Amino acid sequence: MGTHTEETRKKTAPPPVSTGLVFELEKRAMPGQRLLFEACQKVLKDKQVALTPVLWSRFGLATPLAQGLGRLLATLDKKSLAADKLARAIQDMFFREIARPTVKLNAALNALLTEAAKLNIKIGALSFLPDEQAQALLVHLGLQERVCLRVMQKDPVIVPTPDCWLMTCKAIGVPACRCVAVVESAVACNAALEAGLRCVVAPDEFTAYQDFGGADLVVEDLKDLHAKDLQALLHACTFR
Repeated sequence: MGTHTEETRKKTAPPPVSTGLVFELEKRAMPGQRLLFEACQKVLKDKQVALTPVLWSRFGLATPLAQGLGRLLATLDKKSLAADKLARAIQDMFFREIARPTVKLNAALNALLTEAAKLNIKIGALSFLPDEQAQALLVHLGLQERVCLRVMQKDPVIVPTPDCWLMTCKAIGVPACRCVAVVESAVACNAALEAGLRCVVAPDEFTAYQDFGGADLVVEDLKDLHAKDLQALLHACTFR
C-alpha cells in the first residue's frame, strides 16, 4: 500500500519550475561597448573630434547614437557635420569589427553559461543588432546551440525596456519572476526590475560610475558570479 501511494505521488507531482538567465548579446557576450566606442572614436578623429570616455558617457553616445552625436557636435560647434551620416559610418565599422576572428566569447560569461546549463537553467539573450548581424554574431561566438536569441530590430529603441526583457523571457518559456537578468548598465537594470525579473549588475568601464540602487546583486567582475548565486536569488524564501 505504501509503495503504491509513493508511486502515485511521483506520478502526480508537478514538474519542477524552470528558471532562466537572460542578457544582452552584444553588451555581455563580447566587449561590444568598447568596440562601439572605438569605432566612434576612429570616425570622429577623421573629423577632428577627439572622443573621450567622458564625452561618450556625458552625451549618451551609446544609445541612440545619432541623437547623442547631434548633441555632441552642437556643443563642439561642429554643426556642419551630419550626425546621421556619421552614425551610419560608425555602425558599419562596428559591424565589421564584431565579425573579426579576434572577437571571442567573454570567458566569464562562458563559464557562467556552462554552470547554468548543468543546473538546467534556461538561457536567453536579446539583441538590438539587425537580425542578420545578430544571428551571425551568435554563431560567431558559438552560442547558437546554447542560447535562445530574441532580436529587437523592430523596436524604436536600442536600450532594453521592460517589454524587451519580457519578450526574452517568453522566448525561453520562463516567467519573468523566475528569471535573472545579467546586465552592465543602470538603464538595463531598471528595465529588468520593472519587468519583474531579478537583476545582477556587472558594470563595465563605461558604466561603473552609475547608480545601481535596487539591483539584487552587484559584482565587480562577471567572473565573481556563479549559477548558484542566480539560484539563490530565485529561491522561494528570497524576498526583495
